[in-house]
Amino acid sequence: MKKLTLHNLDDLAIGSAILGSGGGGDSTYSYMMTRYEMEKRSSLNLISYSDLKPNDLIIPIGFMGAPTVEIEKMITGREFIKIFEIIEKTLDKKITAIMPFEIGGSNAFTPIITGLQMGLPVLDADMMGRAFPQTQMSSAHLHGISPCPGFINDCLDNTVVIHAKQTETLEKIGRHVTIAVGSSSAFAFYPINGTIAKQCTVPKSISRAINIGKTHRLAKENGEDPLNSILESCKGVLIGYGTITDIDREISKGFLQGSIKIQNHKDKFELVFQNEYLIAKSNGKIVATTPDILMLLEQETGTPITSEWLQYGLKVNLIALPAPDIWTSPEGLALVGPRQFGYEADYKPIQKSRSKNTILSINHESK
Repeated sequence: MKKLTLHNLDDLAIGSAILGSGGGGDSTYSYMMTRYEMEKRSSLNLISYSDLKPNDLIIPIGFMGAPTVEIEKMITGREFIKIFEIIEKTLDKKITAIMPFEIGGSNAFTPIITGLQMGLPVLDADMMGRAFPQTQMSSAHLHGISPCPGFINDCLDNTVVIHAKQTETLEKIGRHVTIAVGSSSAFAFYPINGTIAKQCTVPKSISRAINIGKTHRLAKENGEDPLNSILESCKGVLIGYGTITDIDREISKGFLQGSIKIQNHKDKFELVFQNEYLIAKSNGKIVATTPDILMLLEQETGTPITSEWLQYGLKVNLIALPAPDIWTSPEGLALVGPRQFGYEADYKPIQKSRSKNTILSINHESK
């Protein structure tokens, strides 16, 4: 067990944004809410697998919906208090710990806010190792763990309990409920015990996000380019750079979907997203895909840019970091690979084409 303090929050904000691959929601508001709660309580217990007992009840939590909605329909920070009351009544058991469903963006802060409010420790793990647009794209689903009962709540404490036979069905029902309450909702899926948590979650994801953020911060403090520091420490690649010249973006079926075009004096790039950045093209050819972590960094400051904050004229660097190992297996790729999103391209790890001094160039078949 270790303490999470105010000192860690800035690093977590940057690191979780990078791991979010454009999704997970902008963390500005949740970061401020976390600071407010932590200033009252000074620290939070961040626990590891070794702190878990076999029969502990761990609840993964997050927010579902289109990230742009949360800019105007801000969270109250207390959505999970009602959910937890219903969970404990439904399961007839006290919650021992909570954890982020995904480590990306705002969802990295969600369990920290709730943990501070309710005096619960947070498990240093998640179910993705990054962010993905759908809840069945989780390590627990990959291990055959049931996500039910699932719980959804909105800012007015309208709560739905879902008992679904299949994980994909839970996602569909949950998405429809989320659209009905304004395209943003709090959810708690995959209630698990301590034994299962050790088997089916991605370990140390909060610590990894903090370490990435620390690398970014130290580079800036030392007058260095955070881009190079992130690529070096995470074994990533620079796909391309340039100015955003076109944005095609809409909220559809409960997701923020679309694409952007980036251009420099020589090359043209396209980045396709569904909440998260999924496909990167260079001069019409697919050069990087999910599950590798695609991310945009603002050129001057190195600030990560999530999909809801894309703006015409921004000068950006487009990077890719290696996918968490769990997603590069055949079973993992069947869940989160490019073909799952309708692209006739096979996943090729960016690590195989990593070159420290050159821009990535992989010959994929375009959609």
